[in-house]
Amino acid sequence: MNADLYLGIMSGTSLDGIDIAACRFTGKHIDLLAFHSMEWQPALRERLIDIATADRIEMDLLVRAHFELARVYAAAVEATLREAGIHASDIRAIGLHGQTVRHLPSQPNPATFQLGSGAALAAVTGIDVVSDFRSADMALGGEGAPLVPMFDFHFLASDANERLIVNIGGIANVTWLPAHADAGDVIAFDSGPGNMLLDSIARRYFGKPFDENGEIGRSGEINEDLLAKFLSHPYFNTPPPKSTGRELFSELFLSDLHREIAAGKLLPEDALATLTELTALSIMRSLDLARRKTQDVEIIVSGGGALNKYLLERMKANASPHASICSSDAYGIPSKAKEAIAFAFFARAFVEEIRIHLPKTTGASRQTALGSLSRGK
Repeated sequence: MNADLYLGIMSGTSLDGIDIAACRFTGKHIDLLAFHSMEWQPALRERLIDIATADRIEMDLLVRAHFELARVYAAAVEATLREAGIHASDIRAIGLHGQTVRHLPSQPNPATFQLGSGAALAAVTGIDVVSDFRSADMALGGEGAPLVPMFDFHFLASDANERLIVNIGGIANVTWLPAHADAGDVIAFDSGPGNMLLDSIARRYFGKPFDENGEIGRSGEINEDLLAKFLSHPYFNTPPPKSTGRELFSELFLSDLHREIAAGKLLPEDALATLTELTALSIMRSLDLARRKTQDVEIIVSGGGALNKYLLERMKANASPHASICSSDAYGIPSKAKEAIAFAFFARAFVEEIRIHLPKTTGASRQTALGSLSRGK
C-alpha cells in the first residue's frame, strides 16, 4: 500500500468542472501522478447555479444535491484512478473541498456551506475523506477563506524573492510572500472576481463557456466610466482579511452593464474588455492592500485565469515595470491542477497532523486543525 498517496478534489465557484489530482509529497517536492478534469452535466450545473444564487431554495432540493454531489465526486475519483492505474486501496485519504453554494463571512454570525457529503463519498469509494475545511476557521472568527494560501506558503515561498501568488478561479485570491517569510508574514485574501463575471458574459452574449485566451475581450474597448463604477464597490477598498463569492459578484453586480448593452450603449465585447480590466486591476491593487510597495515582485499565476492571455497582459500593464509574471507551471505546479493538488496536501496535513492553518490570513483567533475525517476503510 502506498500510504503516502493522496487525492485532492476541487470544484470552484466558476462551476467549470471537477478537478482531481493524485499526488505524493516529499518535502517541498510534489509528484503529480494523475490529474483528471470532469465537466459538470449541464442540468446539474444549472441546478447548482440556482442553489448558489437563489434567495430561497427548496430544502429537498438542497439535501438531495448534497448527496448527489458525493456520487458525482465518487465517479470522478473512479475515472481518475482507472486512468492512472491506481487502486483505491493505494490512497491514504481524499481532500474534498466541496461545492460552495453560500459563503457569508460577515459578523456576527459568519457561515459557509459546501455541497458534497464527505461521509457519503467515503462510504461509496471506500477511501477516508477529509472535508469541511472552512468551518473551524469561521468558528474562531475567521473568514474561512481563502485556503490555498496555506499551500502557497509551504511550496512557493522564496528565500531570495518577494512573491505575489495569484490564483484566478471564479474568484481571484492572492498570497503575499515576502522573502524569508515565516507564517506570521503571510498576507492573503480574495482580491475580487476572477473568471466568474467573464464567463457569465461569454455565455450570455457569445454562447461560449468562457472567453478563450481573452480574444473577445481583446477585441473590445475598456469603458472607463463603467470600470470606475465597478471599482467603487466597497469590497475593493476593504482591508484584509476578507473573502467573497457569488453573494457579492453575481448578475446583480452586472445589472448596470446589462442595461447598457440592452440600450445599445455598450457592446458585449466592450463589456468583456472592461470586466477583464476589473479583474486585472483588482489583483494588482492587492499589493497596496497588502501594504507592500515593492517594485521587483515575482507574480506567479495559476487557475483557469492563467490561460487567459489578454488578462495576463492587462495584469502586466498594471504592474510595476520591474515585476515579472509567469505561470505556476514554471515552478512545477500545473496551473490547472494547483487547487486540486492543494486539497490533496490538506488531506495529508490533517492525517499526518502537519500544522498548516494560517489564522492571520483569515482573521481567526488562533490556529487549529482544519477539516473533518470520514472513514471509508
